[in-house]
Order: sequence, then C-alpha cells, then structure tokens
Amino acid sequence: MVRLEENRKLYSTGLVGLIEKKKSSVLMVLMAIFLFVITNNGHAATGKEIYDKMCMSCHSLSDKVLMGPGLAGVHERRSEEWIVNWVKDSQGMVKAGDKDAVALFEKFNKVPMPSFSQLTDEEIIGFIQFVKDNEVKPSENTAAADPSADATKQPVVEPGILDTKINGKFFFWTLASLLVIGLLLYRFKRKTFKKVKEVGYHQEPHKIPSYGGYFALFILIALIVIFLLILLLNQNVGMINTLMFIALPYVSFGIFLIGSIYRYKNRGYQVSSLSSQFLEGKKLYWGSLPFHWGLLILFFGHLIAFLFPSAVLAWNGQPVRLLILEMSSFAFGLSALLGLILLVKRRLEAKMLLVVTNKMDMVVYTVLFTQIVSGLGVAFFVRWGSSWFSSVLTPYLRSIFSFEPDINAVAEMPWLIQIHIISAFLIIAIIPFTRFMHFLVAPFDYAWRKYQVVIWNWNPKNIRTSGRHNFGKKPRNH
Repeated sequence: MVRLEENRKLYSTGLVGLIEKKKSSVLMVLMAIFLFVITNNGHAATGKEIYDKMCMSCHSLSDKVLMGPGLAGVHERRSEEWIVNWVKDSQGMVKAGDKDAVALFEKFNKVPMPSFSQLTDEEIIGFIQFVKDNEVKPSENTAAADPSADATKQPVVEPGILDTKINGKFFFWTLASLLVIGLLLYRFKRKTFKKVKEVGYHQEPHKIPSYGGYFALFILIALIVIFLLILLLNQNVGMINTLMFIALPYVSFGIFLIGSIYRYKNRGYQVSSLSSQFLEGKKLYWGSLPFHWGLLILFFGHLIAFLFPSAVLAWNGQPVRLLILEMSSFAFGLSALLGLILLVKRRLEAKMLLVVTNKMDMVVYTVLFTQIVSGLGVAFFVRWGSSWFSSVLTPYLRSIFSFEPDINAVAEMPWLIQIHIISAFLIIAIIPFTRFMHFLVAPFDYAWRKYQVVIWNWNPKNIRTSGRHNFGKKPRNH
C-alpha cells in the first residue's frame, strides 16, 4: 500500500509538472505572437494603419481634443523633424527641455504619450501625409452650421475600424423590416400554440428545452443589436450617445439596486448560483479556473486604472512597461474567453447540468461573450487601452457618479470601445435576474469569523456495538 501511494504521488507530480510546463509554453507562445503583431515589424505600416492602431483612441483628425490634441494642422504647427522625434521618444524630448514638448506635456496634465520607437522615419512621415490628406479642418466642422459656408465642399469623414456609411432611409427600412419580421414571428407563434392546444397535444412534463438553440438565437440577436448600434453611433443618429452613455448607466444602476433589494427580501431562496460542481467537476475545473482568474485580474486592472489613473499613466510612460501591461491584459482576456467557451460547452453537453439550467443562463453567456470579445478587440485594434482608460473613461465614469455626466470624449471613441462600455452597463442591469446575484451574498465573513468548536461527547467503541438510535447527551431546548 505504501509503495502504491508513493507511485500515485510520483505520477500526480509528474502529470502536474507536465501540465504546468505546457501551460507556461502556451502562454509564452501567445505573448510572443501578440508582441510580434503589436510591434508590426513584418512590413512598413501605412499612415492609416498607424492611426487606426496607435493614435485613434487618443487623437482625432479634427481639432477636437480627446485624450490628446486634435491632429488637424499638426504639420503646420510643427516641423516634420520635430514630429518624428516626438513620436519616437516624447518623454526624451520633455526631459531634454524642448520648449514645445514641455509646453504640450504641461498643457495635457503631464500625461506621458507612449513612445513608438519601433516606427521608422519613413513610416512616421507617411503618417504625417495621411493626416494632411484626411484632416477635418475647423471650417469644415462648422460648414453645416454656417449657411455662408461653401456647400459644395464635402466634409472629410474620419476613418475608423469600420467605415460605415448609411443614410436615414436605409436605417428606417432596416428597422421597419426587423419590426415586421418580429411581429410576423410572434403571430406565427401564437397561431401555432393555439392549434397545438386545440389538437390536445401536451408537452412531456420533464422535457429539457433546447438551450443550444436558445443560445444561438441570443447570439444572433446580439449581433443584430451590435450592428445597429455601430450604425447609429458612427452616424451619431438622434440622441444615441445621450441614451447609451447617460441614460443607460443610471437605468442600469437603478435596476441593479432596486432589483437586488427586491430579490433578496422577497425571493431570498432564489439567490443562488445553482452550483453544478457535485454534478460534474472535472470540466468545471478547466473552464472555471481560467475564466474566473482572467476575469478577476481584468476587473482589478480596470479598478486600479479608475482609482489611480495618474499612477497608471506614469507606469505607461516607458514603452517596455506599457507593452508588458498590454500583453498581460490581453493574455488574461484570452484566458477568460477560453474558460467561458469551455463552460458553455460543458453546460450544453452534460445532460445532468441541463436540469439546473434556464434561459437567463444563455443570456448571461451571450452578454459575457460580447463583453470579453469586444474587450479583446479593443486590446488588439485600439492599442494602449490602459492609457486612454485612465485619461478618458476614468473622468467619464467619475462624471457619472458625481451626477454631472460628460460624454464628449466617450462619444468620439471608436465603436469597439463604445460597445465594450455599453455591454458592461448591461451586465450591471441583469445582475438581479441571473446567477450573478450570488456574489452579493458571498460569505466573506467566513474569513474573519471565529472558529466553530465541535465537541464529540461519546465513545466511538460504544457507538459501533450499541443498538441505540441516539448518543451523547439528550437534546434539550435552551
């Protein structure tokens, strides 16, 4: 028996060691691939690629100020040589005492601009030409408001990740078509149920619904909603920015507070995650571990950027540290995505788990997929998220909490960032109606409560030989 136990320990140690080696190898490969892509050294980057991947989240092509100054007319204000040196090593110019560099650094609250030393002089010159060809000058911005402006001059549209051009008619007919299709499907469903009821058919009492079908349906609905939001946000239709970035946050927090209190007080026994660990544990381990660790690290990363934005910006002043932070965040995002995929696969494949599954679980998975995928898209396509989060989203979120919402900078952000923000507020809104509710009643007090003292007041030998039904002292009321 001793020999067998030693063999088991050696086998488990070797297996665990092999798994750990493979984990580290996979992580290193992913980080190497991301580093290769993020540095983009395979070919000379065009001006548009540099703007989309490195500049769009902080600078507009107009005179509008985001995290940094607008780029319109930058070739007139600064020399080509100065711009090349600034892009490659902005902090070096500040430390060297360059007058214009120090003035710019002081004007924008001493927020350090990341240095892009990987770009060549030719690439930066191409970027300057791109800005010159696509800049939106102040006269073009006010052409629509000024009747005396030249009406024949077409405004330049700032390029983004998705250049979507629509008009009012297209949006109207798209929305009308979706509404008609929805009404027809609803009418078809009512007629079908009526016919089934007349025939006398009754569904099996313990039949499990097709949750895979519901999940696919919710994903399709999410894609349609995201597509429509992108169209509306890119064209700034109506009051879409006000609705998404002012009304939605307050509505979400209101639903969260009122819904959580109501459910806790009136439906307390429903406040549960409906744990399935006893039904299946192996796949749960491999899905839950990367998902929760990835999500937890990313949450605290966002929280630190919200609470200590100056410290994050100071950290990002060095390119190497900025790359480490960006790559680490991307790796944890991939971990959360992998864990979520494994959890969904486990949920839909194990028949025992379907018994404790409901439709809101599929809604949760859909919203989480939207949040994580959009976050990975932000990290990959709209670089340096930790910097613009600290400089743009932190002031926006603080303005929301202080009841003085300022959405000017957020309204100018790329659509990937906007979708990421909207899905985050949606998660907050659905907490009272989903499994998310269980984290509000987590037994954190177990960490500091006193130990429970358990006293056994009977003899084990007597228990084995006795025929009594109870042992020890006779129970009594206190």
